[in-house]
Amino acid sequence: MEMQPRDASASVVLVHGGMLGPWMWSHVAKVIEQQGLSVYVPDLPSMGSNPSETPLGDFYADAAEVRRILDQLRPPVLLCGHSYGGAVITEAAGGPHPAVAHLVYLTAAIPDMNQTVDEAASATANQTDVLGPLIPVSGPAGSIMLDPDEAIAALFHDCSEERAREAAALLRPMNPVVRAQPLTTAAWRDLPSTIVQGSEDRMPAILTPAFFDNDPEVITLPTGHCPNWSRPDLVAELLLSRAEQIARTAAAS
Repeated sequence: MEMQPRDASASVVLVHGGMLGPWMWSHVAKVIEQQGLSVYVPDLPSMGSNPSETPLGDFYADAAEVRRILDQLRPPVLLCGHSYGGAVITEAAGGPHPAVAHLVYLTAAIPDMNQTVDEAASATANQTDVLGPLIPVSGPAGSIMLDPDEAIAALFHDCSEERAREAAALLRPMNPVVRAQPLTTAAWRDLPSTIVQGSEDRMPAILTPAFFDNDPEVITLPTGHCPNWSRPDLVAELLLSRAEQIARTAAAS
């Protein structure tokens, strides 16, 4: 798909999900940057390749890392969180953060203030395991990990075999405490939001029903749980469109 150049006055911050990494956004970020926008992809400290050597951070450390980047940016910023990253952006942009103009939740967890990710999962569909069909295994230094084959079946089933295997090989251990730490704020209560669902997503939804009280934009893509990996073209086009919208609004104000 050939894209037309877009307004470059908005910045885009992309937050990865649990047990993943900035690599999940590599193709999306490249397309957005080619259109002249600045893209920032934080590496969440609750995940790492060697937790025995470098202690993993918690949920609040993840949010602080995203907020650190936001603090360096001028408005307008489009902030997007994928999967667990949805909870992170909900905390990081709370206040609301003066730089953030719009939130995008990409097949993402959306808890409320004073709610944990686990509690949001249970409230959504009477689930006790936030990972739904994925059962984490014990990793080094008290971390949790995903079995590569199970991750392919649940997360990357809509990718080519080669691309699915590539993603599975890049999975990282994660600090399990993030699932039990409550949010102190909820940015979606104060900021316009878009929720992007995958019609082939095999993971259960994790979101508070109150989120829909704010009339978010709802979009469905023909993908599984990781459209930023399986269909980066669709995700990039969507984000470019929303970035253009917030840039126009900012210029008009």
